[in-house]
Amino acid sequence: MRVLQAIPTPCAPYSVMFSNDGTRLAAGCGEWYGETGGVLLARLASDERAFTPALDVTRRGLRGGRVSVAGVYFSADDRALVAATRGSGLGPGPTLAVTVTGLALEVAAAWPALGPPPTGVMLFGDRVLVRHNAGALDQCVEVRSAAPKASIRADDGRHPLTHSRMVVQHGRVITGGGGSRGLVEWRPETGVRPAGQSGVGLVSAPLVGGAPAELVPVRACARVTAIASVPGGERFLTGGLDGEIDRWSWGDALDQERLAIDDRAPVEAIPWEAPSAGVRTAAGRLTWTTYSPRSVVGLCHLCDHERWASVDAGGQLRLWRGEATLGAWALPIPGTPRSIAAHPVEPWIAVGIKQGGFAETASTVLVLEC
Repeated sequence: MRVLQAIPTPCAPYSVMFSNDGTRLAAGCGEWYGETGGVLLARLASDERAFTPALDVTRRGLRGGRVSVAGVYFSADDRALVAATRGSGLGPGPTLAVTVTGLALEVAAAWPALGPPPTGVMLFGDRVLVRHNAGALDQCVEVRSAAPKASIRADDGRHPLTHSRMVVQHGRVITGGGGSRGLVEWRPETGVRPAGQSGVGLVSAPLVGGAPAELVPVRACARVTAIASVPGGERFLTGGLDGEIDRWSWGDALDQERLAIDDRAPVEAIPWEAPSAGVRTAAGRLTWTTYSPRSVVGLCHLCDHERWASVDAGGQLRLWRGEATLGAWALPIPGTPRSIAAHPVEPWIAVGIKQGGFAETASTVLVLEC
């Protein structure tokens, strides 16, 4: 494991994804933990990057005037991406379809906020999928048809290489139940109010049709905090609040298998000679409200479709093959990871690391070779 590139961001990188041609990286950044939210586009193996603030195009419909980009996802041809936004105080924000020209972005279409704030976005065919942070069972997943003028599409058979907090299998959209603190009741006039339920379980919502969403029980897991497809479309992985990792397979019902993690195994250091210009080398004061250091915050398969990576909020990265752990590493810069993605053709992963507390600027995306 070695560092290939460290990309400074002006605020917390909640979502990262490599372009499908492998030349660029997009990061959706959060204003609540930085100067301004928006989308950072960086050209790999160079210092060329551009940050596009989201506030100017999402001002209407936001509470409090601040904005975070909670999710980004490239279209199959890289000519567009979708971005899910939220306002300050976890207020809802619109979902944007954005055209991409080099490192420049231009909004082509916007869907108004319909419910709770989003935490992830994904393309599947000509549909835009939005995962909501805090909602009742039927509000956790939103499925929209892409606007024709946006010209965005994902290939149904393409393996998603980013952690969008959702998977699509067997005609269902599957995500962790509820929001960051469990299933809650959404009331537009007051915001989010706990409904006395924990976030135990997975939400399984139909990709098409009006059938209701279903709650799938998860054994011995306080809350599902990460999810990723396994290549082939018949399995997926989930990570939990207390470090649990489960592998799921389809039969008469979803079958859950808990993977063993050896906490006594040595954790290696990732060598790094010197930080890139602008990269923060000391973290600000971090406030732990949603996760603990053990919480699994990201999962993704590498391009070889055999190895996969998990990362926890405390900064520990694990590499796996099947159910076997290949090694564990401590990320070489301070902060707490919030996103992960795999490169489409190289054995690289990107990890978005939040490095500051409230209103503190500067965080980092690390690009690592596995």
